[in-house]
Amino acid sequence: MKIKNFLHHTFISDFIDLKSVVVDLGANDGKFSEFIRNKFNCRIYAIEPLPDLFNSIKEDPNIKKFNYCINSTGEPCELYLESGYCATTRKKDDKESIKVQGKTLREFIIEEKILQIDLLKVDIEGEEIGMFEKMDKKILLKINQITVEFHDFLWPELRERVEKIKKDFSKKGFYCIHFSLTNNGDVLFIRKNLITFLNYFYLKYFLRYLMGIKRKLNIKNKL
Repeated sequence: MKIKNFLHHTFISDFIDLKSVVVDLGANDGKFSEFIRNKFNCRIYAIEPLPDLFNSIKEDPNIKKFNYCINSTGEPCELYLESGYCATTRKKDDKESIKVQGKTLREFIIEEKILQIDLLKVDIEGEEIGMFEKMDKKILLKINQITVEFHDFLWPELRERVEKIKKDFSKKGFYCIHFSLTNNGDVLFIRKNLITFLNYFYLKYFLRYLMGIKRKLNIKNKL
């Protein structure tokens, strides 16, 4: 297996090629989408709610970009600005906020007539919890692998819901692999029919720790 990691999102690249579809939720300034474009030259849907970040995503024939917030209800989102590079729907009275159009993942997939998602990348600042909890089973069946940054490291009160999502996905045919050692900041869900149990064991109990050690060494080297 070939493993790729970019911006703390880890996935198996064996299942991505020219014909693949990648959906980038929380595309930020488009760096992850550009990485996928350069590596695989496939079709990418980049979704980013913050107007300034959305506008900074480079125009590309393979990258179709959308300026709205994917959430669990499809209703407009009020986003509280954390910095120039992220925002959250979790209310903070001392933060500036903006309202943006909301849409569910199901609505998006139907509107864009997407038949299959080979890789779903999720970095939506806590909104992933509600999205996963209410995800339509028919939509989940369209997805081969999901690389997600859960935000329970910022909001520990979300941890119980994150663990429940992980158990639920396991029951629905996914292996759950943590590539972060101490939190859920880099989690991969991969369909069980795509890899063997030995592959899963290798990823979860060997490669995970190897990657974690490398990350810690890189942090120490920067200090």
